[in-house]
Parts: sequence; C-alpha cells; structure tokens
Amino acid sequence: MLQRLQSIKTKIVALYLILLIATLVFAGYILQRSLENYFSTWLERKLIKEMNLIVSIIKPVLENKDYDSLDKSIVDYGKELETRITIIDSKGKVLADSRKDPMKMENHLGRPEIQEVLKGSLGKEIRYSSTLDINMKYIALPIKDGEKLLGFIRASLTLNKLRELYKGIWTVLLKTVFTTILIGILLSLKFTNQITDPIEEITFVAEKIANGYLDQNLVIRTQDEVGKLAQMFNHMVNRVRDKVQEISAEKNKIEAIVTSIGDAVIAVNQDRKIILFNLAAERIFGIKEDKVLDNSVIQVTKNYRLDELVEKSLKEDQIITEELEMLVPEQKIFRIQIAPIQDANKSTVGVVAVLRDITDIRRLEEMRKDFVGNVSHELKTPLTSIKGYVETLLDSKPSDNIYNSFLNIIKEEADRLQRLIEDLLNLSKIESHSNYKSKEDVDIVKIIDDTILLLESKAKKKDINLVADLNLSAPNIQADQDQLSRLMINLIDNAIKYTPQGGKVKVSVDPKEEKLILEVEDNGIGIPEDDLPRIFERFYRVDKARSRKLGGTGLGLSIVKHIVEEHQGNISVESEIGQGTRFSVELPI
Repeated sequence: MLQRLQSIKTKIVALYLILLIATLVFAGYILQRSLENYFSTWLERKLIKEMNLIVSIIKPVLENKDYDSLDKSIVDYGKELETRITIIDSKGKVLADSRKDPMKMENHLGRPEIQEVLKGSLGKEIRYSSTLDINMKYIALPIKDGEKLLGFIRASLTLNKLRELYKGIWTVLLKTVFTTILIGILLSLKFTNQITDPIEEITFVAEKIANGYLDQNLVIRTQDEVGKLAQMFNHMVNRVRDKVQEISAEKNKIEAIVTSIGDAVIAVNQDRKIILFNLAAERIFGIKEDKVLDNSVIQVTKNYRLDELVEKSLKEDQIITEELEMLVPEQKIFRIQIAPIQDANKSTVGVVAVLRDITDIRRLEEMRKDFVGNVSHELKTPLTSIKGYVETLLDSKPSDNIYNSFLNIIKEEADRLQRLIEDLLNLSKIESHSNYKSKEDVDIVKIIDDTILLLESKAKKKDINLVADLNLSAPNIQADQDQLSRLMINLIDNAIKYTPQGGKVKVSVDPKEEKLILEVEDNGIGIPEDDLPRIFERFYRVDKARSRKLGGTGLGLSIVKHIVEEHQGNISVESEIGQGTRFSVELPI
C-alpha cells in the first residue's frame, strides 16, 4: 500500500512538472522569439540612427571627395561603434571601409542590400562575407544631397553578436525555468502531501482495523473533501465496530449453545472440510477441534457411511436422518441428522451433522424386550403348572399321596410366583427411591453376622463351609440398614445356591483408604466370561434351567447393583468356570 501511495505521489508530481515544464518551454519559446524580434528591431533602429548620424558628418567630406579623410573617419567610427562601416559611391565603388582596404575591395553595386536601396527600400541582407570569412547581417542606406544620390552607407554586424545576445536570453530563461521547476517541485510535494498524507493515515488505520484493533479513529484536520472522507471513515469504523460487537456477541451465544449441546455437532463447508467441531464431538472422537478443522469427515470419523451421507446432503440439498453404528473407540449407535446450511441467497454452502448417542436407549430397549420376554416366561411356567395340576385335581379323584404331591407342587410354584413378584416390587421401589429411609450409622460387621446366622442352616444342608473373615475395626458407614441387609442376603444366598455340595463360601470386610470393601467369594460353578457384562440385568440367567430349578428369580443381582449405586458405591465380579466367583463391593466410608 505504501508503494501504491508513493506511486500516486510520483504521478502527481510528475504530471505537475510535465505541465510546468511544457508551459515554461512554450512560454520561453514565445518569449525568446519576441525578444529576438525586439532586440533585432532595436539593434537595426539603433544602427540606422548611428548610420544617419555618420552620414550627416561625412556628407561634406564626401562632397569634397576627400577620400583619405573619409576612410580615416570611417575607421574611427567603426572602432567606436564596434561595427563594420562601408561607404560606397553611386556606381558601386568602395570609397571607405572600417575593416578592409577599400582599394582591394570589389564593386558592391550588385550587392542585394544595395539593390534594395536602389529600389527605394531599406537594404537588409544576411549572407556569408568572403572578405571577413564569416556570416554577416548587412544594412544599407542611401547618401543623398537633395534628390541627388551621392552613394551608399552600409553597416554590418556579425551574427556572433546576435547569437551571444540570444544565448544571454536563453541563459536568463533557463535560470528562470530551473528556479521555477525547483519551486514547482517543492510546491507540488507539499500539495501532494496534503492529499497523500491523509490517505497514508487512512491506510495505516485501516490496516490496524483489519488486524482487529477497532478502537481507531482519524483526526479531522480540514473541512475539505479529505476532511469529509476522514469523517465518513470514522463513521464507518464506528458502525463496523458496533456490527462486529453485535456479531461477536451472537457468535459467543451460538458457540455457548453449541458447546453446551450434549449431542455431537459437526459442520462442514462445500468442500466437505470441517469448520465446526463442538465439545461433545471432541469427547466422542477424542480429538480437539483445532486438530480437525479443515480436515475431511472421513479423516476424522473413519466412517465411510457418514461421509456418504454428508456428500448426499450437499448434492441433493435435503435433510437426512439415519442410524449408524460407529467405533469411537467402542461400538456405539448414533442417530444422525444432516441438514444443509444455506446463505442469504438460499444457496447451500455446507451441511451440519448432529450425532446423538442412542446406544443406551437401544440397550434399554433390548433389555425391555428381554425383560418382557423373561417376565412372561417366568410367570407362564408356574401358572401353567398350577393350572395343569388344578385341572387334573378337578378332573380326577387322585389318591391322597398324589393329591398331596400335586398340592405341594402348586404351593412351590405359588411360592416362586410370590418371590418373583416380591423381587419385582422391591426392585421397583429401589429404582423409584420410595423404599429408602434416611441414612444412619450402620455397623456392617453386625449385618454380615446376622446374614450368616440367617443362611447358616441353608449352607449346612449342602455341607457348605460358610466362613466370615471380618475386620472388627471396620468403621460404621452412612447407609440404609434394611437395603444393606438385602444386599448381603442376595450375595451370600447366590453363592450358596451356585456352590456344589461340600463347597466353601467366604465373606470378608476390610476398610481401605476411604472405602469399605465387602467381598463374597465361592468355589462354585463359576460364570462364563461372555456372560459377566450382563449378569446384573433383570432376569438374566447364565443357565436358565438350573437357576429356575434352584429357585432363583433372575432379579437378585439387579437389586444388588441398584442398592450399591444408591449408596454411591461400585460392584465388580471376577469368575472362572469351575473355579468359583468373587463379588466385590466398594462403599464410601
């Protein structure tokens, strides 16, 4: 920009100087011609006056034909006037000359200037003088006595004198032109500075504004067009500042909204390069926004289908909704909605994709389906048995033994239904928090002792060694005593159920840092590794037939997990087929 301003200044100064020089040259040429004409005319008049004066002096001498005195006088006059003077008689014979011997000079009657006098005009001629070997200007006048022509007087000047005169004129003109040009340059620089300095200031301020410094204003020094330009520039800057602040505020609002959205938002331009990558997208893909900007969707997400949907939305200018499974880094399900971004002219300039993680929703739907199926199956089996045995009793007259056997089966199935319904009710109450009392200091050691005492007879029936390894210094914890009792009953009862005859079940409690660690370990049948992630789901059983035969409802571990979560704890399980299982519960002290 500075070079551009310098170019403008150079152009203005150059144009100004060209006009000035052209004007001065034209004026100098006219002045030179005028001065040449003036001095030439002045010199001729002066010379004619001097010649007339000489004629009046030498006329008597010429009449007396005293040619020696005449020649001497002419020589003196020529030296005095610095002019060559020649006296010629009426027949062309040279009588006297201030520079040469008249006797050696040829007849001058045929000279052009003499012929002009004979014609009655002023004799003037410029030609080469063979006598003096230079160019001369000649002026001739008649010498008369009344009407009688006595002869001619001729004066001649060398053109060198005229050239010196003209040279002097041009010297003065050139000095004048040089001085004028110098003054013109100074004035033009000052004039152009008055124009370019405000432009440079405007340029400097504009550059600072372009770099984000919007608190700039120009100082208005004049009230002319430049001053008005500065005034309008300041007005424009103020308007731009207001608009930028307004846009920045809106941008901050949009960024805050986009950042706070729980769904991943990815915006791309027409070239399918990412221009927006919100915080949720950063969490899902594990990449910061500054690392993905200007990258393609496929480079960041590694999902070809998503890239195809983005391309389709761009080309067809339509909203697309689809569910996709993506590895980010674990397998997840997303509901994706892609919509075009349009400018003020309704032209598509990009698309925005919103990715909502519905993995948990789909998992819950699957669990719901399994739950409904399992509940239906669990209820259908005992109800079918009860209905069948009742119909048999109604249709026949069985013996007392068969009658009692059928009634016992009906009682067992009814008890099983009752346990199932009670567990469902308990689970529902736990999830709805409606069955919780206010938390109190609970002695976990006492709860474990009471639970072992309650289940000891069940363990003895299977000859299972029920061992308690309790740290008596374990502190009390803030908890719901009834729910912790249910938790320990379910864990220990499960261990007894799935431990073979003569096995061992160990219960331990030990404080560790700020947590209380409860463990229930058995050497029972174990749980397959593939089933471990799902054992806390409702009605999920590893071996459904065996579990149902042992009297399980499939809700015990689900209840345990909810109780642990309500107490801000964690539960984990380790198991190996044929080696046993260990449940570990961490509760905050």
